[in-house]
Amino acid sequence: MDTVRALKQVILFKDVPDPVLELVAGTAEELSVPAGQTIIALKDTPNALFVIRHGTVRVVPENGKAPPIFFGTGETIGDGLFIDGGQAGGTAVAVERVDLLVLRSSRVADALAGHPEAGYQLYRAIARSLAGRLRRAIGMITFSKEREPQA
Repeated sequence: MDTVRALKQVILFKDVPDPVLELVAGTAEELSVPAGQTIIALKDTPNALFVIRHGTVRVVPENGKAPPIFFGTGETIGDGLFIDGGQAGGTAVAVERVDLLVLRSSRVADALAGHPEAGYQLYRAIARSLAGRLRRAIGMITFSKEREPQA
């Protein structure tokens, strides 16, 4: 299945077994977004994970002071929103035409309802990926702080 292959290319899903990805892929919506269109607006609650199949997305953090973050093919946006249903902390806009797979948390939960082991495997893989990102971010902040000139 093409959607399973696409998900397998995403770091978030690389360790998820194919049978679990088949369940998840069955819930995916395909979406194409033209350049300049907002995908997620500040304070939105999409309860969805957006897998970038092709294209580039610029995310501007809420405070507008931090530089934008760019995400491209094979990356995801909305990971936290997918997990906790919270509000977006920034605005995500398509830099160019972007092709997405949209995984809505409620649809994924419904697909996994009769498969508790599959749910465990999926959410454990997501948790591991997010934990790795958090460790890298903390490392970058620590490195940056260590390099600041001492007053």
